[in-house]
Amino acid sequence: MPPVTSLSILPLRPPAAVATGTPTTLTQVTQMLAQTVSGPILGNADLGDDAVDGPVLLDRLASWSVHRGATHFLFRHQTSPRQLLDLARHLAHRPTDMRLAVSCRLDAPLPSGTDQLPKNSGIVQVQWHPTGPLPDIGWFKAVSMTGIWNHLVLEGVAVTPENCKLAADHPNIIHSWEICGTAPADHRPLTDYGRVQPLFGRPLWHFVSDPADRFILVDRMGTLWLMRVCVDENGENLYRIGERLDYHFIAPGDLPDGYLDEICAMVAAGGTVAKTHVRANLQRAHLIGYVQEKGRIVGNSSLKNPRPAYIDSVRRQTGMDLSGYVERGYTSVRPEYRGLGIGTKLLDGLTRRAGGRKIFSVIAEDNAATQTIAIRNRTRKVATYFSDKAGKPVGIWMPEWMIDTADPE
Repeated sequence: MPPVTSLSILPLRPPAAVATGTPTTLTQVTQMLAQTVSGPILGNADLGDDAVDGPVLLDRLASWSVHRGATHFLFRHQTSPRQLLDLARHLAHRPTDMRLAVSCRLDAPLPSGTDQLPKNSGIVQVQWHPTGPLPDIGWFKAVSMTGIWNHLVLEGVAVTPENCKLAADHPNIIHSWEICGTAPADHRPLTDYGRVQPLFGRPLWHFVSDPADRFILVDRMGTLWLMRVCVDENGENLYRIGERLDYHFIAPGDLPDGYLDEICAMVAAGGTVAKTHVRANLQRAHLIGYVQEKGRIVGNSSLKNPRPAYIDSVRRQTGMDLSGYVERGYTSVRPEYRGLGIGTKLLDGLTRRAGGRKIFSVIAEDNAATQTIAIRNRTRKVATYFSDKAGKPVGIWMPEWMIDTADPE
């Protein structure tokens, strides 16, 4: 493990997990975190200059833990991704209760394999400090899948619209983030979903800005809990998003006033379709499905009636006759609500209400992620054609149980 300039590590002794329970108010969260006891900051003078080596450092921390009782350590100095990987791998093989929160700089290019952190390594939180453009979101996803809380610190040249948007659009992967000198609430309009009605309240992590407090809260309550919990609009009560979802399936003409505008804005925010004909296509759709929580639309999809010109184009290119079919499309789920199965439940609800019509969807041939989801939802590609509108090949996908006369590829 290459040396660092100096060590700066804060020992912490969190409250007993059994004593805390699950907080239901912001006051209870504050009271729980106030029970954390911090020790003196440890540096090279306390741990030894040779403690910059990963295994040696863990030995010294383990020894300090036995004598002082602290099991949680917050790294205030920055490591490199390679040093973090080395630390995580050695910690994963130790039978210990030690938990670490690490600060790590992100230099480009990243060494290969540095996203392959072991699961349950004892690394609870990483504060990433990029020095330029962010890595691909898949890199952060690989880290988050190990159970680590990803917190992004943007400052200097790293404060770019591209970096901010990547963070805002993926709250289930980059769990929290900050622009130095600004409040977390100022970040929300940076995502395309800032153009739709705002959600009630704010994420709990907006109120937990201290890295030590966030470290303890993630360790005690879990990454998934903190990722989903919000503070209600009253500024006190907590609620977990996704627990009170209401599904609606309705003809376009029966939508309440203003709902078509909001659904059009949701589709536009999804960014996967051209906006020119969204409203017209939704107005003549067979059925629209949408999901609400606390009165806000958080996801939607629809069964559209394909235009005659489109049916003729597909018939000429593939031989398939889509007359009488409906197209499932215009699916959009707010970033905060992804991973809750909303898209699948919308598909199931629309399918049950298709009225005997067969359903198809269109997926670009280069969209591997959506194809993977389609296969998971038991749909299969039955034809391919070139879309002049998209300017590339696309596939026609259908639910497996609806395929009979269509010959799958």
